[in-house]
Amino acid sequence: MKIIAVLDDHPLLLEGVASFLNNQDGYLVYPFLEEITLIEFLKVTKADLLLMDMQLLKTNGVDVCTQVRKLFPMIPIVALSNLADGNLIVQFMQAGGNGYILKDVSNEEFLGCVQLGLDGKEAICDRAKELYRGAISTISSLPRLTQREKEILTLISNGLTTNQIAEQLFLSPVTVETHRRNLLTKFKVKNMIELVQLAMKHKLLGLE
Repeated sequence: MKIIAVLDDHPLLLEGVASFLNNQDGYLVYPFLEEITLIEFLKVTKADLLLMDMQLLKTNGVDVCTQVRKLFPMIPIVALSNLADGNLIVQFMQAGGNGYILKDVSNEEFLGCVQLGLDGKEAICDRAKELYRGAISTISSLPRLTQREKEILTLISNGLTTNQIAEQLFLSPVTVETHRRNLLTKFKVKNMIELVQLAMKHKLLGLE
């Protein structure tokens, strides 16, 4: 009997998924509305798979995935979401996820992905796989930022002016302006608003 934990803060959806899986042979499903009770359960029960929503009331799927992966490195974690967003799928997989299933898949495809997850394989439904590959392709085609460019872009996103950035990084305002122009050219955007939006979308901000 395979033990599957399901996390979703929508009671009706949670009950539906749990009921559907429990009606299949070989599955024992434990539903959870909050990540806190899920974590406590996983501390005392060896689950074979975690299915989890990406939109949670008090947190988000990427953060929960990161936490669960850190505490329980062996459990396969598969998202079950209605968010068809390639960048989000990339973030989830980078956080330690093993798969991503969109909630509008057929019963057959859903069960196929569940079995892949239980087998420790990548469990991504066909549509999510297309979105995932597209996002990976886009990210890989983006220009690489130097460490200094990352610092300046992060400070720009925080609302600092050229003079404030220059003072904080011990640079001249002329040097900062040069970096700003180079960033616009490198990413082929018209202004800093577009640049910051692009950087946030693809998680380019911050120091590594």
